[in-house]
Amino acid sequence: MKLSEKVKLFRPITTSREFLDSENGIKCVHYGDIYKNYSGRTVNSADIINRYVRPVPSEKILTCDSIIVPDVTETVSDFGHFVYVRYDGESYINGTHTFAITCDSELTLQYLFRYFQGKSNILRLQTLLNGSTVFQISMGNFGAFELLNYHHDEQAQRHIIDN
Repeated sequence: MKLSEKVKLFRPITTSREFLDSENGIKCVHYGDIYKNYSGRTVNSADIINRYVRPVPSEKILTCDSIIVPDVTETVSDFGHFVYVRYDGESYINGTHTFAITCDSELTLQYLFRYFQGKSNILRLQTLLNGSTVFQISMGNFGAFELLNYHHDEQAQRHIIDN
């Protein structure tokens, strides 16, 4: 099964650092903040550090849990930084050089967060990167990522999340 058959993928809002603020605007997960502050963690949407001060189309606003993935890295071996955002009533967006992954099942999303942290899955994702000085994964390639050894059973997913 391909990732895009299991989840929804959201393209980012282009978020120049000049339009990020700590006080005003909508919460924004920027790729640099994932590398610096959030990698491998679960954060509440209210605890997202930056805000984006420009207008945002309503269809780009996230009001659910998500996994935010940077689509760019300086080295192939450094690709694989993900953050799980737990929606706690504070709307947010995914910013430049990120994909947001959402789905109807919180359990599935939590399981996928763990799944993507597995070394073999990170290595498989790294093979999809393109570039020579900066490496990037396209949304099409990311969505086509085959979910190998994926546990469909909810009880198995819950066991993996809880351990």
